[in-house]
Amino acid sequence: MNQFKRLSTFGNTKLPKTTLIFNMGPATSCPSKALGLCKVASSCYALAPECNYRKRVVLPYRSNQMDYWLNTPTNKMIADIDDMLSRRRVPTKLFRFNESGDFHSQACVGKLSRISRHLMDKHNIITYGYSARSDLNFKGAHFLCKGSGHDKGNNGRTIVIDKHAPTPTGFFRCPGDCHECNVCTSGANIAFPKH
Repeated sequence: MNQFKRLSTFGNTKLPKTTLIFNMGPATSCPSKALGLCKVASSCYALAPECNYRKRVVLPYRSNQMDYWLNTPTNKMIADIDDMLSRRRVPTKLFRFNESGDFHSQACVGKLSRISRHLMDKHNIITYGYSARSDLNFKGAHFLCKGSGHDKGNNGRTIVIDKHAPTPTGFFRCPGDCHECNVCTSGANIAFPKH
């Protein structure tokens, strides 16, 4: 059985069906939160579905993603992804990592970099996401990573602002719908209104 296929999705309410989504873990055990690096841990949007009425489904699902991520060799993950994409009729353009959770270690950066390079070389898929792990090195990684609240990523930075606050100078205000916007894959700095 292809575990990656069972533990990944294509699109959601914000992202189009051409975007593959996978998390390295749940928000409740987020490494950035545990290390005190996340600046919005107390209002994390990814935490809500793990704590509300959907927690019986969402938290085990994300915990299973973490187990798969941490315990599956990179080559096996690549084979699982290739198998899944070979059976898919809708083209996949982007791979969004970590809607919840974050990198567990520098080794995770290396692992995702190998997967991302393969996805670009074989499938022309761009890998992108965000990380509050200002203590990790993203230079030379084969994926785009915006620093969440810091400048140590390799693709700009993000901040969270109040819904009605003006957009800070030098930042693009996220429209909240990725179906027609692709600024996250550019080097622009992005301000996310709280949601």
